[in-house]
Amino acid sequence: MTEPNSATENEMHNMVVSDRRGPLAVSVAWGYALAFILMLFILLILLPEAEGPSPWDTVAFQSGALELFANFRILDELADLSIVKVADVGEGWFKVDLDLIGVSNRKFGWAPFSLAILFVVVALLLRGLRQRFLAGHFGIPSSVNRQVSSYFFGRGINLFFPFGPGDLATAQTLVQNEASEEAALNVVYYNRVFEVIGITAVLLVGFIYMGWEGAVEAFIWSALLFAAVVTLTRPLGPTTRRTGSYNIPARVWDAFNGRALVHAIRGMRHKPQLLVGLTLLSAFTLGIEILGYWFIKQAFSSPMDDYILMKDITFVHFAIVIAVANIGRIIPYTFASFGIYEIVSVFMFKVFGEGYLSATTVTILDSLLINGLTLVLFLLSLTLTRYPSILDTWRNFIDQSATRSQAEALQTH
Repeated sequence: MTEPNSATENEMHNMVVSDRRGPLAVSVAWGYALAFILMLFILLILLPEAEGPSPWDTVAFQSGALELFANFRILDELADLSIVKVADVGEGWFKVDLDLIGVSNRKFGWAPFSLAILFVVVALLLRGLRQRFLAGHFGIPSSVNRQVSSYFFGRGINLFFPFGPGDLATAQTLVQNEASEEAALNVVYYNRVFEVIGITAVLLVGFIYMGWEGAVEAFIWSALLFAAVVTLTRPLGPTTRRTGSYNIPARVWDAFNGRALVHAIRGMRHKPQLLVGLTLLSAFTLGIEILGYWFIKQAFSSPMDDYILMKDITFVHFAIVIAVANIGRIIPYTFASFGIYEIVSVFMFKVFGEGYLSATTVTILDSLLINGLTLVLFLLSLTLTRYPSILDTWRNFIDQSATRSQAEALQTH
C-alpha cells in the first residue's frame, strides 16, 4: 500500500520541481545577460575619459577603444588583420595615429609578467591547500592530490556557469573519493567562509593604514557599489524572502547568507588555532594574488619609455580595490563573476583618482590573468582523478535549487 503512495508523492514532487525550473531558467538567463550588459556598460559608457567628449560620440568611443588596444600592445596585430590602418596607410576600418602606435610598441615587461603568473598560480594553489586543511579538519580520508584538484575542478566549472555550481561539483568529487556528503559540503562552505574572512582582514588592514579621513570615502563607495550589484542581480529562482525590494541592507545580508556565515565563524571558535591559521593563510593568499595583479600592471607599463600604467596609485589603494572587487566575486551571480568583478574594480579605481581607460585596462588584465590560469589548472585537474559529469553536475545543481526553492515556498506559506 505504501509504494503507490510513495510513487504518487514522487510524481507530485517532480511536477513541482519542474514548475520551479521556469523561474530558475529566467535567473540563469539573466545571469548570463547581466555579465555582458555590465561589460558593455564598461566599454560603451566608461571607456572615454570623463573630461573628453560625450561617451556616445563616435569619435570619442573610437579614440578610447584604440587607446585601450594600444595599452594592450596589439595595434600592430590589428593592422596586420586589416582592422585598423596606420595614418591612412594600408587597409582597415579605423585610422590610428602614430602616437598610439608608439604606445603599443613600448617595451613589454617579461620579468614582471612572469612574476604575475607565478604569484597568481601560488595564490590559486594556496586556496586549494586551504581546502586540504579543511578536509583534514572534517575527517575526509583522501590524498592531497584529489582534495586540491577537486577545488580546481569546481572552480573551473564556475568559469562557464552562473550561481556557482562548481561548489556542488567539488563536493561531489570529494564524495566520490570517500568523503561523506555532510563533510564534503562543510569543506566547500568553510572554504568560501575563509575567503570572506581573508578579504575582510585585508580591507581592515588597508582602511586602518589609510586612516579615518582616507578610509571613509573608500568604505562608503565600497558599500554603495556592492549594494548596487546585489540590487541588479536576480537570486536563483523565485525569491520567497520577506525582505522588501528597497531594503538594501537586508538584501545584502541575504546575498551573503549572513546568519549562516556568522554561525559558521562562531562554530570555529572551538578550534582557535585552525581559525587563526586559516585566517592568516586566507589573508596571505589574497595578498599574493594582489601582488600578481600589481605585476601584470607593471608588465604592461614601460619604465624605459617613461610610461607607467596607473603611475600615481599607491599599493595600499590598489590592494583595497582588488579586495572590494573580490567581494563581488564571492557571490557568483554570473559565470566567472564576469562583469561584476570588472564594474566594481573600475569604479573603485575611479574613487582613487584613476582614469577610466587605465582602470579598464588593468581590470581586464586582472580578469584575463586569474581566469586564464584557472582554466589551465582546471584542465590539468581533469587528468589527476575521476570527476562527475559536468552536465550531470549542472542538472543536479538545478534540481537541488528547484527543491530548495520549493521548500522555501512551503515555509513561507
